[in-house]
Amino acid sequence: MKVALTPMDFARRARQLYAKREAIIDGDLRYTYEEFLLRCDRWSASLQKMGIKAGDRVAYIAPNTHAQLESFYAVPQIGAVLGSFPSITV
Repeated sequence: MKVALTPMDFARRARQLYAKREAIIDGDLRYTYEEFLLRCDRWSASLQKMGIKAGDRVAYIAPNTHAQLESFYAVPQIGAVLGSFPSITV
């Protein structure tokens, strides 16, 4: 059996096989795979409503929370590129 190894493929597979299992724990917040990926879907739809399309770059700065993780799925899900900033040393 061949299984693709991209993050989006892993997400789709997790949604299909483990929808009701807990996927995210962020403090008191807990999301199943289905809940987490539905949040990513809503974010993707919002980005598209703002005019973001495949190939566009999206910069996102956030602390290490569930929202940051959601961006790693919501942006590439529509074919956009999640931008990053180089490390800044002070």
